Order: sequence, then C-alpha cells, then structure tokens
Amino acid sequence: MQQSLHSTAKLLSLAAAVSFATACATVPPAASAQGNVATNIPVLVMSEDENPDTVKRSSNIFKRVIAELQSSMQRHGFRIIDEESVAVDLGWTISDRRPKRELIERMKLMPKSGKASHQVRAWVLFRIHAQAKKLSFATKVRTRIEGEIYDAENNQFLDSFEWPDTAAGQGSEIEYPAPHDCLENRLCISEVVGDRAREIAGSLGDTLAKKLTRYSPPRGSGTRVGGGTVVTGGGSTAGDPGHGMITAYTVTFRYFDDHEALTIVGVMAEEFPGYRTHDLINKSATVRRYNYLTSAKAVKLEEWLYILLRDMGFDVKNELLISVSGSSILVDKLIPTTDRPESPDEKKRFK
Repeated sequence: MQQSLHSTAKLLSLAAAVSFATACATVPPAASAQGNVATNIPVLVMSEDENPDTVKRSSNIFKRVIAELQSSMQRHGFRIIDEESVAVDLGWTISDRRPKRELIERMKLMPKSGKASHQVRAWVLFRIHAQAKKLSFATKVRTRIEGEIYDAENNQFLDSFEWPDTAAGQGSEIEYPAPHDCLENRLCISEVVGDRAREIAGSLGDTLAKKLTRYSPPRGSGTRVGGGTVVTGGGSTAGDPGHGMITAYTVTFRYFDDHEALTIVGVMAEEFPGYRTHDLINKSATVRRYNYLTSAKAVKLEEWLYILLRDMGFDVKNELLISVSGSSILVDKLIPTTDRPESPDEKKRFK
C-alpha cells in the first residue's frame, strides 16, 4: 500500500502541477496584450511534500510538472521565480519532505540576497493528496489538490484553492481508472497521469487563473485617480501606477519636527497615487513611524518624496537621506534646518 500511495502521489503531483500550469494558461489573452501586469507580480510556486502521501520533490514526475508549469505560466505573462535556480545562485540545498515552516523561511530569505531575480511577491503553495485502491480487475485512483496563495511581502493570506471544487458540488475527489498492475509500474502511472492531466488541469486551472489575476489588474484600472498633471513625469495619472497588489510600507521620519512630518504625511495621503490608508505606529521626540498602505511601487514613492521635500524647501542632496530597503523607507534629516511655514503650493501636487 505504501508503494501504492507513493505512485499515486506522483500521479497527483503531475496532475496538480499541470492543473496549475493551465490555471495560469487560462488567463485571458486580451489581458496580456494590454500589458496586464501578471508580469508585475513575481510568483514563486512551491509544493509542500511533508506528508508521505504526497509526491516528493526529487521525483522525475515532479520535475516534469515544474517544467510544464513554468513554461505555461511564462507564456501567459506571469514572472516565475525558479526555486532551483535561486538555490544554485545562493549555494542552497533542496531536500525532500520539507515542512511548511521551512518553505516559508526559504521564501522569506530569497529576496534578502538583494538580487532582482530573487524577489518574490506572490507565493503559491500546493499539496496533492492521493489514494489508490487495487480492485480485482483494475486500479482505482482518487486525487485531491489543495493549496493557498499568499502575499509574501505583507505576510498576508490572499486566497485558497481546491480541486475538485467541493463548493461547486463536484465531490471531494476525482476518480479515474488505471490498469490492474499499474501500481507496480512507475511508467504506467506516469502514462495514466499524462493522459488525464489536461482534463484535470482544465477544471482547477480556470479557478486558479481567476484567483491570481484578481491581484494583478491591468494598468489604468487603479482605484485612486487624481486630477491635473503629475509633476513626476508630466503625464496624466489615468490609473494606479502600482503593480496591483497593496504593499504595507513602514515609513520612518527621523529628526523632523511635528509640523514638517505631518505636512509630508498629509501630502502622501492626499495626493500620492495608489494611496489606500495609513496609521501612526509609534512616535518619539526624534522619530515618527507610519504604516502606509499603497499600490505604488517603492521606486515611485522615493521619487515623489524627493520632489515633495525639495518643493518644501529642503536641500535634498545635503540635508536629507532617503533609504529604501524592501518595504521599509527611512527619511532622515541629517542636519538641523530652520523652521518653515506651510507653503500654499504644498497641495494638489501629486494628483
């Protein structure tokens, strides 16, 4: 029975991964043609194989699955971060039967390398559960695929998926036949999965595509739209300049007086495109720290802060330092400056 579960697990892994590949493959072509920003969300797909009923990562079937998955998702605009390639870059090892905690640690450590090709935003974790029963005349295979989608930057659970879709009344498992002696033959299991993979992928694929693309709206579909002209480029903000996913930035102001800090944060809330909400985390005599939620990228926040601070009268080259590290932004006043009154043109600048 152990061999039975092993073989079935392999079978399911192929089914699941091909399902996932098709999921992304079902993203509407029109969206890609419009520059849909699936390409703006780096996706890392990993399999949790700690349970012995699932396919271990070193199996040949699993490798075929990952290759098919990456190829399919890339054809439809998704940016796939390949775990094995990152492991080679960083000198890491990859073992079988890894628990979820280890997968989280790996996913969190990747971006800290500082390399653009290691940055992860959406994290997809899937598991394949398998059960096989040998009948007097055949082998009956049952499979269930489930997983979750996370926002890696914000430690946020986004969505879950399962196939078959029990909510749609399709039952808790898919069941299909295999030859009587199939469990004793690895090639047989592989062939059976190959024959059924497209059908299996079609069902889960449609669901996953909708769930993933929900977090990557096309450019021009932002929710916060200002009027007038953008000082950062002279163009119109006909949409949200972000990547579609909300980022919780930790924005720290050091050595600014209360009036200066409140003015800066007020403009960031009222006029920076992509803004959602903000809150004060803590405040001391020299430091203010905010939780700032926006769909704007860090590179745009840095640009807008430079423009805002310059227009407030600061010498941004000699008096200030803006540091950006992931979702942490530090604005540091390096030398004391004279008090400055609120300028009448400090409003309506970033619409």
